[in-house]
Amino acid sequence: MREHKVPAVSVAVIENFEVRWAKAYGLAEVESGTPATKETTFLAGSISKSVNALAVVLAAKDGTLELDRPINELLESWKLPENELTRATPVTIRKLLSHTAGTTVHGFPGYVAGAPLPTVQQILDGQSPANTAAVRVDIAPGSRFRYSGGGTTITQVALADRSDRPYPEVLAARVIEPLGMARSTFEQTLPPERLRQAAVGYGQDGEAIEGKRNRYPEMAAAGLWTTASDLAVFFAELARARAGKSAKIAAEVATEMTSRVDELGDGPGGEAVGLGVFVYERNGAPFFGHGGADAGFRAHAMMSLDGGYGLVLMSNSDNGFLVFEELQRAVLAEYGWPGAEPVHARVALDPDRRAQLFGHYMLGDSEVAIAEQAGKLVVRVPFEPPVELVPIGPDRLIHRDNGAEFRILGAGSLEVIRPPAPKRAVARIPNTEHHPLFELEAGRFENAAAAWSKRIQAQPESASSEEERANDLGYRVMGRDPAKAVELMRLIATVFPDSSNAHDSLGEVYAKIGERALAIAEYEQSLKLLDANPQVPAAEKAVRRSNAEAQIAKLRAEQ
Repeated sequence: MREHKVPAVSVAVIENFEVRWAKAYGLAEVESGTPATKETTFLAGSISKSVNALAVVLAAKDGTLELDRPINELLESWKLPENELTRATPVTIRKLLSHTAGTTVHGFPGYVAGAPLPTVQQILDGQSPANTAAVRVDIAPGSRFRYSGGGTTITQVALADRSDRPYPEVLAARVIEPLGMARSTFEQTLPPERLRQAAVGYGQDGEAIEGKRNRYPEMAAAGLWTTASDLAVFFAELARARAGKSAKIAAEVATEMTSRVDELGDGPGGEAVGLGVFVYERNGAPFFGHGGADAGFRAHAMMSLDGGYGLVLMSNSDNGFLVFEELQRAVLAEYGWPGAEPVHARVALDPDRRAQLFGHYMLGDSEVAIAEQAGKLVVRVPFEPPVELVPIGPDRLIHRDNGAEFRILGAGSLEVIRPPAPKRAVARIPNTEHHPLFELEAGRFENAAAAWSKRIQAQPESASSEEERANDLGYRVMGRDPAKAVELMRLIATVFPDSSNAHDSLGEVYAKIGERALAIAEYEQSLKLLDANPQVPAAEKAVRRSNAEAQIAKLRAEQ
């Protein structure tokens, strides 16, 4: 936790369908020294979708909603605009809960404390003061999986409309109170007694986020305040119901939620998608669960599909995921549960074979370097901390953080042989073809810019994806070292001078380091380029314009 600047972690362990123990570590609020306890509440992020899904499926069971009826026949206060795609294949709640409805808007950033909150209808239409684009259908419903918090938000409207009650009241009546989740709420303005128990959210740099806690009127997608214990009760009860042992949830309800939706392919990590949950295997053992990420908060829940064991992890840090995998491995190993990682012993790697590995490789979409550092074999990407590759056999290496295992095929030749990455060859890159970000990391800005521009000219089809990946990297670096992030964002804006998003991101990082004049100039450049920028969907341009104008006004007021 100290290494990754994570103030607090809350853990709940489930065994035999019961919460065996729960404990919190660290501080709910660093500034006041307030300790985290098992009663401390955290934002659950997208685990909210799982709790919402149970309420929706229960409502379908009693006839309030229908999972396979066209959604506009169930909506009253708002309607999803129809087009040729929805007329050919109607959007349904089943598709919305399984991310197969073709709806847009992946996730939501939330609203800083004190900022005006849009109605859910304004959010769905992308109207001010909403800070995300309109939720629309732009791929054929039922054709494939695409994660969409926007789609989940439509189910929030349907449930509230058909129940004729505010959404938090509906969820309290259908799920929270019957399951005894006493410290959970979807309310976004917390009353004083709940506010006292709520953790403060922290960014990657260890600093409290602006306003301490964002609000999420997209409650079904991201707005649940809860404890690790309450979430453990929720997932344990679903598992108990699957086993036919619950007096609170019917077996068919839990089974429907935790079964693969047949009409779609797998999710992004190869997991099957149910209704509000993902179903997957870990070292051959089946689990279901969900992860969550809100501003300043992270959460993860995993529950054995049929074994009655699992755990919930919550944190008040954007870096929470960096400790969660370690905690999952530790708990599974301690209890000896199916799905635990195998135990490996470090071995000495033949020095010649070790030296033959040094170089650059393509690992998925990322270029990585394998090198020697402080006597250890490490893998690294530009601007990210190196991670040790531990030798566990004469031709085997294991990634110290995520457990990915590699087989050495020959000099400079590797193969990924076990999750989390799928099995595949890892291609070595000639020394003359290193990504320019390695040049930038070495402090050679002009060389990096020239090399990257040449690279894009040779492969223009890769421009959009390269910019997007570099921009994501820039935001991760911004949380740790804003000064380094400036150089990275400045390089992106140099190589992609016509990108509105590149200048917007550079403006944000300049603002973070207090360079207000430079930030204003970049935001203004972003606005000049916005209308003509083909990479920005038309529905998002109004939102981006509003956000940039708001940032300019704020910066000018601070000058």
